[in-house]
Amino acid sequence: MENAAHFIITYRISAGSEDDAALFAEKIGTEQSVEMPLEAVPKSGKPSLPDIIEITQAEENLWDTTLSYPKTLFDGDITQLINVLFGNISMLHNIKLIDIGQEAFREHFHGPEFGIKGIRKKLNVPNRALSCTALKPIGLSPGELAENAYQFTMGGIDLIKDDHGLANQKSADFRARVSACIQAVRMGEQVSGKKTLYFPNITTSPAYVLDRFHEAVELGADGVLISPQLTGIEMLHTLSNRGHIPVMAHPAFSGSFVIHPTHGFTPQLYYGTLWRALGADAVIYPNAGGRFSFTRKTCGEINDNLRTEFLGFKSSFPTPAGGINLHSLDEELSYYGNDTIYLIGGSLYKQPDGLQSATSKFQNVLKSYE
Repeated sequence: MENAAHFIITYRISAGSEDDAALFAEKIGTEQSVEMPLEAVPKSGKPSLPDIIEITQAEENLWDTTLSYPKTLFDGDITQLINVLFGNISMLHNIKLIDIGQEAFREHFHGPEFGIKGIRKKLNVPNRALSCTALKPIGLSPGELAENAYQFTMGGIDLIKDDHGLANQKSADFRARVSACIQAVRMGEQVSGKKTLYFPNITTSPAYVLDRFHEAVELGADGVLISPQLTGIEMLHTLSNRGHIPVMAHPAFSGSFVIHPTHGFTPQLYYGTLWRALGADAVIYPNAGGRFSFTRKTCGEINDNLRTEFLGFKSSFPTPAGGINLHSLDEELSYYGNDTIYLIGGSLYKQPDGLQSATSKFQNVLKSYE
């Protein structure tokens, strides 16, 4: 179906008949390429038009429609490829991207720099599932956040990330917070006897993300957290290309792209395929059973897309978050398995015996599945 000069996109579209679906597909293809009336397209512009390859009925009034686009529409520009995927048509109704052909990613994407194996190597944890928590809330001083980081590290946590809302607030500006937390983590490691990774949040204006990234590296951070929907998702690719430390992606501001049943992207395509291809070493997504609406099946498919063979890219660590606590951890482990980072935030803070004790219990459950 694909060739080196083209790539395919499959949409699930709403239409009353196959003929209506074909007309809608033609509208999509025109909008995402030449963006002008077909009768006005000059001869030299016609090669930019995609071909409709296949239309099949998925269920009543839903049609899976595959179009083949020329790669000259983006010519290696990743931001322009994203525009072709879902630019103007994002403002139309009833278009859901369900698949993107490998040819779109083959030449210009490289996937994660570290991925599952690289993060495991940093921790010297070859087999068991990994633990993760978040420093919060906004309003704490650098010293207070660092004390929490110290407690988590003494308890043996594998990975501490900033809450995605911690940025450069006056209460804990970026440099002071990151410096204090890194020092606290290194001190806590002397007590726990094991490695803990700290990922500060570098999400900010796109003009300053790289400055934050290099500052984090300079201060000794083990990785970084970024919300790519806020910075522009190509920033994942830019940071991964630096190759210094792992990049964990957070889904803030991406909900409108994935939660509507007939519009946007499927979550497994967006978080699992696209973010992995762009270079996310770990991907946080809303877990089933939490305060968000993803099903267990959807979460499992996100995991599959992050882990399974894809163009030789390294696998990314799935990081389900929300709705996980010490009581539900056994169930999560039995479903998601060990090649997963389990993120428990708020419920650890609620444990009556303190953060160090709660973290030790967290670690003990994971070790029992090793």
